[in-house]
Amino acid sequence: MSMFKLTLDKIYDLLGHADNPHLRLSAIHIAGTNGKGSTSAYIDFVLQKANLKTGRLNTPHLCEPRDSIRINGVPITKEDYQKTYDAIKVINSEHNIEASLYELLVATAYRWFDAQRVDVAVVEVGVGGRLDATNVFDSPLLSIITSIGWDHEDLLGNSIEAISREKAGIMKPGCKVVVSPQVEEAALVTLKNCAAEFGCSRLICVAPAERDSQKVDRASLKLLDGTPIEFHVPLLGDHQLSNAATAVTAIDLLRKTEARFFHITDDHIKDGMASTRWPGRLQYVDVSSVVNGGVTEKRLLVDAAHNPQGAKSLRDFVDKLLQDKDVPKVHWIYAATKGKDVQRCLGLLLRDGDTMIANTFSKVEDMSWVNCCETKDIVTRVNELNREVNVTAAENLVDALRQAYDRCGKEGGIVVLSGSIYFVADLFRLLGLDV
Repeated sequence: MSMFKLTLDKIYDLLGHADNPHLRLSAIHIAGTNGKGSTSAYIDFVLQKANLKTGRLNTPHLCEPRDSIRINGVPITKEDYQKTYDAIKVINSEHNIEASLYELLVATAYRWFDAQRVDVAVVEVGVGGRLDATNVFDSPLLSIITSIGWDHEDLLGNSIEAISREKAGIMKPGCKVVVSPQVEEAALVTLKNCAAEFGCSRLICVAPAERDSQKVDRASLKLLDGTPIEFHVPLLGDHQLSNAATAVTAIDLLRKTEARFFHITDDHIKDGMASTRWPGRLQYVDVSSVVNGGVTEKRLLVDAAHNPQGAKSLRDFVDKLLQDKDVPKVHWIYAATKGKDVQRCLGLLLRDGDTMIANTFSKVEDMSWVNCCETKDIVTRVNELNREVNVTAAENLVDALRQAYDRCGKEGGIVVLSGSIYFVADLFRLLGLDV
């Protein structure tokens, strides 16, 4: 069983004593298992191109808690974060609310968005939806449900239907809902039933965008009125065709139904989509500052594939890359969070001939409940797959990178770092990369 008991009582208490900042926010609220973050980023960048001031909340953070909270794509400054967070902590203490660190973060974000008078708050759900601390909007601009799969079963339920109902908890009576393409048919059926049950005013079920056969980084879809739009998809992976389509459809629905968005043009959509960044997900980074000698190319593919659906998407992407390689093998650098379905993820990632270097990640700031799997446990789980995979453990991330590129130089193939967003964060800190 989980150590958490999900409830909205404390977040409402906290926000109430903070003058209810959420009541003054126009929110786009996004739940789902995979694709929440990139969908929120696409929407955020498009709205910015349309000269709207945006706030965005994404959890978990990548490198430090404040990078969860952004205005016009830029993380809140350390000073503003600490000042706002401390004010929320005082409220929590004075009124004996005993809010969790996550609830304190959400309240900090909403208070900052309100203080900055953002035009739109783009808010990603942390876990589930119905009882997630972000779920305090009675009438959001849009509720968006991205792809649903297996994750957090201890909190959300042991069936796709149960998980889907929890995600659908962000749907509100009289409000519009956009649903991404679903891998699980049971998820789509459940979401449709929930939208009808909750009295949502409109439900849009999105079809994936279609990739241009001549230009793989371009895609197209039909807008709600049937007219086509073509746009650049800067984020890698076929699953981005669904996330991008969801974002474009959401913006199109807003500009056709809400007066304050009437000014958004196709060019705003195209420019915003083309400029979107979402660090740590199917991203190439240069590790030459750490890895000396060995192979000439020091590009590392990084992806925080922390659940089975993410692992499958990553493996599908890697398989396409390997079609052009003389040696179709992957040298994995891997660390995982305790409580995740690591065995299933490894089964989806690994092929005969691959190698894996098990690693750990550092303690996560303000998330004391997050712990990493021990390397010996990862090695054991790989061996239990009974595949021809050379698996070892590394003392630290630098050691793992050097081992992997040494193998790559001798055996060919590619190097991929994956398993946990917190492991990716360690890499970003090591390389001094911006988030």
